[in-house]
Formats: sequence, C-alpha cells, structure tokens
Amino acid sequence: MQFTRRDFISTGSLAAAAGLAGCSTPGGSGSAADLPVPVLRKAGLRGKGDKLRMAFIGSGGRGWANLGEFYKLGEEIVALCDVDLGRLDGAAKKIAGRCPKVRRYQDWRELLEKETDLDAIVVSTPDHMHAACAIAAMERGCHVYVEKPLVRTWWEAERFRAVARACGVVTQMGNNGNGLDSQRRTIEILQSGVLGKIREIHVTTDRPIWPQGLDRPEGSDVVPKNLDWNLWLGVAPKRPFKKNVYHGFKWRGWFDFGTGALGDIGCHALSSCWRGLDLCETLSVETVKSTPTFSETYPLATTVRLTVRSARQAEPVDIYWYDGKTGPDAETSRRLTNGKQDNFSGRIVVGEKGSLWGGQVWMKGDAKFVRHQDHPATRDLPQSLPRVLNHHWEFAEAIRGGARPFSDIDHSVPLTEAVLLGCIAQRVPGKLAWNQAKGRFEDSEVANLLLKPHVRHGWSIG
Repeated sequence: MQFTRRDFISTGSLAAAAGLAGCSTPGGSGSAADLPVPVLRKAGLRGKGDKLRMAFIGSGGRGWANLGEFYKLGEEIVALCDVDLGRLDGAAKKIAGRCPKVRRYQDWRELLEKETDLDAIVVSTPDHMHAACAIAAMERGCHVYVEKPLVRTWWEAERFRAVARACGVVTQMGNNGNGLDSQRRTIEILQSGVLGKIREIHVTTDRPIWPQGLDRPEGSDVVPKNLDWNLWLGVAPKRPFKKNVYHGFKWRGWFDFGTGALGDIGCHALSSCWRGLDLCETLSVETVKSTPTFSETYPLATTVRLTVRSARQAEPVDIYWYDGKTGPDAETSRRLTNGKQDNFSGRIVVGEKGSLWGGQVWMKGDAKFVRHQDHPATRDLPQSLPRVLNHHWEFAEAIRGGARPFSDIDHSVPLTEAVLLGCIAQRVPGKLAWNQAKGRFEDSEVANLLLKPHVRHGWSIG
C-alpha cells in the first residue's frame, strides 16, 4: 500500500502529532543530553559475592518474570511497586518465603523517596513510563535494569544515555536473549565476516498479539478499586479509564503508551545483528506497506525498511521488518531461502557469500541450509565472546565489579533509537531521511514532532 499525504491527514494522525503538548522538536542530538543531571546519590559497586538490595517497579507480566529471575539469583528484594494493588500483593506473596518483609508501594516516586539504600531498580512498566522511572532512579544512584524497549521516544533514549553516564551507573536493557550462548554464537559468526558484505536483513513476527488498529472507544468505566488510574497514566496525556482497553497488556498498540510490534520485538530480533555487524547509525526509515492507519494506534500489519550504516563495511544495510504475521512476497521468499519456501518466516541475514537463517547457514554453491555447528564455514570459528549464566546474572555481576553488561547504553541506546525511528515511520508516510548529528529528520516536521514525549502537567522525566 502506498501512502499519500491525503491518506495521512484523513486518519487524524497529522492533527494528533501537531497537537501534542510539550512535543517541541529537539534542536539537535545534544538537546536532551545537555540538560543538567541532578545527582542525589552517587552510584556504588558491591563486592564479589555481596547480595544486591533491589526494588522492582512493575510486578506483573515481565515485571514478575524479572523479579523471579533476580529472586532465584538470591538477591535481596527490598521493595515492590505496582499501580495495581492486586498484582502487587500477588508478587509479594510469591517471594514471601525468603523476603517476608518486602515493602510495597503503589507510587514509584514514594518508593524512591523512602528507599534510600538501594543498589538497583528493575523497571517493567508499560513503555511510556520506562524513562521517567529509570532516570529518576539513576539520579538517586541506582543501577537500572529496564525492560525493552529501553524507552518510548528518541529524546528519552538520548536523555537516558546522558544521565547514565553522568551518574556512573550500570544499565541493562531487558532483551534477555543477549545472555544466551546461541545468540553470542550468532554474533561471532557475523563478526567473522564469513558471509561477506551484508546487503539485507529480513525479520518477521507474529506480533501484534494485543488489540491495535482501532480508534479510541467513547465513554468511560468505573476504575477498579485496586488500580490507581492516575499513576498508571503517569506522564501520558489524561484520558478516561475503559475496561479491557489499556490496562492489562492492552496498552502496547496505543501511541501514548507503547511502541507496537516493532518496539516489542525489534530490540530482541535485531540485537545480535546490531552487534555482529557493528550497525551504528540509522540513515532512513520508511513504511513501504501497511494496513489502514489510525490516529491513536499502530496498524495491524506493516512492512518497514530501515537503512543503517555499518562500521564493518562501506555499504549500509537494509533491514526489512514485517509484522502482523506478514512476510516477503513469494519471489523474495524463494530468493532468501534458496528456493525452499514461498512464505518466509524468521530472521535471515543475507551476505554476498552466504546467508544465516536462524541457526542455519547457506554458502554460495550449497544445496541447502545446514546447522551452523555442522557447516564447514562456521563450525570451527573460534569463540571470542564470554558466556554467562543469563542476562540478569550478568547485570548483577557488573554491579559487583564484573564486566560491563552486553546490553548497556553503548548497545541499548542506538539499537532502541533505530527501532523507535522505525515506529515513527509507521505513523508518518514516505521515506524519512534521518540526520543523526542534528538529531532530527531532514524532511518531515511532522515526524520531528514525534521524537519527544508528551509529559503531562505535574509529571517529569528526571
């Protein structure tokens, strides 16, 4: 589907973007980074073998998964926070065996004010609150583990990096596949250069698995007694509560709260490619195909092309992203899979000499794809990256003086920024040329309006 400006205006997206309160266009890449950082407490490191004093903001879904991982590692769980008291109490009961005195908060700001001796905070809220919670925690000297995507907007990513550096904290984004041996082996294969110059990457996903491609419902419903709706909204624009529309993992497809399928999976699916190919700077983004657009939610299915510079080769890499259970056309699928499939799915890295499809390798002249551990081109490649127990352990060990985490700001920020620029392309038609030095799109003021978040009156990000 080819967009026109008339199509875009008719959806209401242009009016919504132009009317975002507080969404002034960043004047350059330093606009967020140059703001002062009010450090209230310097971050410190623990000794080898010491338990970390940890608090968790968000206790359902990924919040509970992250809590369970650090609980299994034996860390000291000091406090939990959730705007939903039912989820909060449920999480506290699950860890009561070893942490019976864990303190509970409904407002994360109160937690940070009262818990003054924390080592680390884990943020597992909806996307729109990642930056506010994490940046405030870093300013208080807390190391932070933040679910993917790291933040919801490009401006917040720049601010996150600046605050993390100023406060000297350890950070880790929750694209937890980075802790797997298989993902690190993929990176080693890509770094080896065995595939030759990389031309393109194709990624498909079954997301969205939540409601999107819809308009805001009218009216309001009674807020459940266990939920503080104002705290759930946080920095986002005020809107009435509607049952089964936002709260309870229905939020991800809404522009104000989430980042759609690309934000949900992109930081997972593209992470090994980003590191393995030394991808470093987004050059342009474009939605080349889409189902109908809506003023407040992402489309049901899109094809997005991101063109990204690689520090390993002169030519940039084209990344093709397909969501909504879609994929390349039959001709492209057959080309990618060496004639084996008309309906490609998964992730494939295409080079001049060969391709890596999931865990399988194909080199020019091969009859079929072969497992990388069995293929003569890759089976004997040396191990160059350390192996770890898991992604959460790596974060904890870094706070105890270990190696920097795999998904710290040097990796998580540029990767997240590329994904978020792609999310903007899902909202604004046409090819959008990105100027990293200036921190803005060259040819779209509408797209530039979406770089910075709305921050509701009475709230702040840092």
